[in-house]
Amino acid sequence: MNAIELKEYIINNNKIEYIINNLNCHHLKEYRKEYRCGLPGHSSTNNIAIKKETLSVRIFKSDGKIIRGDIFTLVMDIKNISFFKSIQYLHNILNLKYTKSKNVNKNQEKIDPLYIFKKVKKRRYNVNDLEVYDESIIKDYTHLPHINWIREGILPFTCDKFKIGYSYDKKRIVIPHRLWCGDEKDYVGIIGRTTIPHFDILGIPKYFPIKAYPKSCNLYGLQENYKSIQRAGYCCVYESEKSVLKRYSRKDETGVAIGGHDLSDEQVKILIGLNVKIVIAFDKDISLQHIRYTCSRFYGIREVYYIYDKYDLLKEKESPADANNKIFNYLLKHKIKYDEREHQIYLKELEKERK
Repeated sequence: MNAIELKEYIINNNKIEYIINNLNCHHLKEYRKEYRCGLPGHSSTNNIAIKKETLSVRIFKSDGKIIRGDIFTLVMDIKNISFFKSIQYLHNILNLKYTKSKNVNKNQEKIDPLYIFKKVKKRRYNVNDLEVYDESIIKDYTHLPHINWIREGILPFTCDKFKIGYSYDKKRIVIPHRLWCGDEKDYVGIIGRTTIPHFDILGIPKYFPIKAYPKSCNLYGLQENYKSIQRAGYCCVYESEKSVLKRYSRKDETGVAIGGHDLSDEQVKILIGLNVKIVIAFDKDISLQHIRYTCSRFYGIREVYYIYDKYDLLKEKESPADANNKIFNYLLKHKIKYDEREHQIYLKELEKERK
């Protein structure tokens, strides 16, 4: 099971109390909508609150801090482990077999003579279609930040965290994609960003898959930012990987990228499963109607907002993440809630388009 499926299993099978006891929490009390209990090793008897319907968690620390998140956040905090390890831990105590997508070592890949023909066939993907590779997939690339990206504000510590590298033979910055609910050593693909000047005039694609995979089944940056997103209570959804990296370099670990401006059904499912507020932060050149359409896919399920640059603070094709912190924080503060009024505007415009 992935993280979303595991949450559903815990809720549907009433396993919250069992997990709390296994974590050695104490003074468990059940209320109509939530459980209350104390942290292991703490005298307080109600510094943990867990919602029954969503597994949302609040942890009241002795220093006055409040940690917000979900059941994985609770396990991560008590056991001092990673997001991926918390998934494994819950599988283990619930006697569930943990399986993820097929693991493939780069050196063990087999060449399929019909591969090129299979690629032509269009199909919908789900997370079970992903093949997971180990670190050998990135060993052939130079693990150094490219000067162009440093100048754009993507700092070396970010490049190290996300394993950004460079391919000399392909003249591309290497962007490895981790499995959103996997370990930090679980990779599903690699995207390359060209460093050749005037690439568009030369007919060279700006981005090109070095190791292709169905990006519609994954969210770039979620593996790295999951804990921070849960604590912040919201997730900013960008188009490109660079936006996630730029915001991470500014100590903002709430971003994910979808690899375009069209959310797949699987990506929507993953975002809904986070049980946080969704903030759509697409590039400035994306139409307002398309942004509203994207928001409509969460309407009535999660609180959803969008960033709209009505004061022309961004350049024509810029992402909100391209702006400096002052402008970005202003845009985020004045984000627009996709409510009933916004939904009716979207529906009216949709009706006009169909006529």
